[in-house]
Amino acid sequence: MNQKVFAPWDDPNQKPLIQFQNVTKKFGTFTAIDDLSLDIYEREFFALLGPSGCGKTTMMRMLAGFETPTSGTIRLSGQDLGQTAPNKRAVNMMFQSYALFPHLSVWENIAFGLKRESKDKDAIAARVEEMLRLTRLGKFAKRKPHQISGGQRQRVALARSLAKSPKLLLLDEPLGALDKKLREETQFELMDIQEKTGTTFVIVTHDQEEAMTVASRVAVMDEGRLVQVATPADIYEAPNSVYVADFIGDVNIIEGNATPDGDRVRIDWAEGQPAIWGTAQKPVASGERISFAIRPEKVTISKEKPEDRRNLLEGEVIDIAYLGNISTFHVKVGNGQIIKAQSANTRRLANRDITWEDRVWLTFTETAGVLLEG
Repeated sequence: MNQKVFAPWDDPNQKPLIQFQNVTKKFGTFTAIDDLSLDIYEREFFALLGPSGCGKTTMMRMLAGFETPTSGTIRLSGQDLGQTAPNKRAVNMMFQSYALFPHLSVWENIAFGLKRESKDKDAIAARVEEMLRLTRLGKFAKRKPHQISGGQRQRVALARSLAKSPKLLLLDEPLGALDKKLREETQFELMDIQEKTGTTFVIVTHDQEEAMTVASRVAVMDEGRLVQVATPADIYEAPNSVYVADFIGDVNIIEGNATPDGDRVRIDWAEGQPAIWGTAQKPVASGERISFAIRPEKVTISKEKPEDRRNLLEGEVIDIAYLGNISTFHVKVGNGQIIKAQSANTRRLANRDITWEDRVWLTFTETAGVLLEG
């Protein structure tokens, strides 16, 4: 049975839950957000991704009501948020520090926001129990935050944030305090909880792996602007700029001059080196300076020279990064450029045949890379 793909952004009849319309935010003479427009849809797990200072936290703080746009409009369910006080918004925020009350039990921490709304005791108890079940914290209900692990504290903060049934939950680097293995486990828990509750999540992170794992769509930001907004697969496989290609994952970028030939493009990139051939996604002018971006896992490395073909480069292995399941080979080719190739470690260490200073051949198909401007 074909499952319906979740892609409300492709449906012209879907109305966005959140709309940024020409939003600018200035702090004195510094522009943190620059004329930004963006739609986020209900039930999305949306990631704002970028380096420190790119504006992602400012966007989140404006959604929460802690900052006001200098110009432009932010709407939630069609309503202008500028007219709504932070505590009156159907928005909750979960901070990196979790901000739990140390003197209150897990149960009381989750109940805190509900009690402030003066709900009756039975309704509060029922909702807290529901949140404890959702986050698998039932047996820790009576403990204080210092008596549970970092991952469990993270889940308490999540349960407290979701208890009031917000339309939108903002997560500011929520997994930053966890170690790598726990962070990976918690990413899947977050996705599971988001799917079960149907709440729209917007996560701010500088961790590209995290964004690619959890998000339905990712907005890559730079200096207050959106560089690309797309699904993780599109961001990785079809970046729209050198900045995005370079920011997400590992990539080789080779610059050269283009000569179109049908739907293929020849790239002359170094004297004495064979041309590289790529596939154009859009028209390329003859002589145009372009960048060819190719992921290391799409480059095949071998000690035997393959049959003559396009995209065949010779070089010397100058470095090997062994990462357990894969190895990345840093290969210096004729003009001194380093090209990375990756291979899966299907054999044990002693049986692998490529080592430092070996002469090797690198090959890749004409559709393996992406042509980018500049």
